[in-house]
Amino acid sequence: MVKWWIYCLSLFVVTACGQRNTNRYDPNAGLSDCELAERLYNQKGNQGSARSQQYLDSAIALCPAFAKAWHEKSVPYLKRGDYATWMQLINKVVELEPSNYLDTRGWCKVKFLHDYAGGLADLQRYDTLVAGSPKMVGDFNIHSWMAFAKLGLQDSSAALKYFDQTIDEAIRHLGPEWVGYHDYLYRGILKMELKDYDGALADLDRQIAHYDKLADGHYYRGLLLAKIGKKAQALASLEKAKALFTGDGYHAQDPYVEMPWQIYLEDIERALLQYR
Repeated sequence: MVKWWIYCLSLFVVTACGQRNTNRYDPNAGLSDCELAERLYNQKGNQGSARSQQYLDSAIALCPAFAKAWHEKSVPYLKRGDYATWMQLINKVVELEPSNYLDTRGWCKVKFLHDYAGGLADLQRYDTLVAGSPKMVGDFNIHSWMAFAKLGLQDSSAALKYFDQTIDEAIRHLGPEWVGYHDYLYRGILKMELKDYDGALADLDRQIAHYDKLADGHYYRGLLLAKIGKKAQALASLEKAKALFTGDGYHAQDPYVEMPWQIYLEDIERALLQYR
């Protein structure tokens, strides 16, 4: 009876439910608590809404080991910047199903909290728990997230090795067309910072050949060409970057945080003024 009332209260139909009428067809008859919880999860509505959070609370009350519900309940807190509440919830999720959610906690620690050491530890542990390669985690290969973590820890050499793994895995297991939209870009920028200008230019050229519409590739290629004294080519790349940024192109960005090496229109215009 308790689980039935939890289910009814979640659906805002207490008056309609009342006592269970055994003379009528009951679609929930015979369902376990966790099966009822799954039904609530599937009826929760929009993520982060009051309805959704209430349904998730009820699903968890019915089935405390329902990791998917705990995770969905955590997401709005992460997106709204309440990282303390998110951590409490995601820790419970990982406790319940580490092989399914360690990667999520790891990349979110890197991206949102800038907890680079903690995020890297989670990602490395996940990589040992789960077989298969390549592993996509959020928007990137798991090794790209490890590279971002190493960048945050000021270890550029280790970061470069992880970017190498990202690209090598994609080519080896899936083919060169499966290299991510930003993979050559990030490796190229890092090589430029490490003063491997030949390697950086090769990667930025690969980035542009792989995805010409990305303004970032042209912008960083322009900066690199200016560094090695090719001013005319640098200006052409920077003009292309501006046209893409303000027109029908694309630039790397995220709705919640500033990503590594993210560019803005002001960056492009400042570089154009500097090198004209």
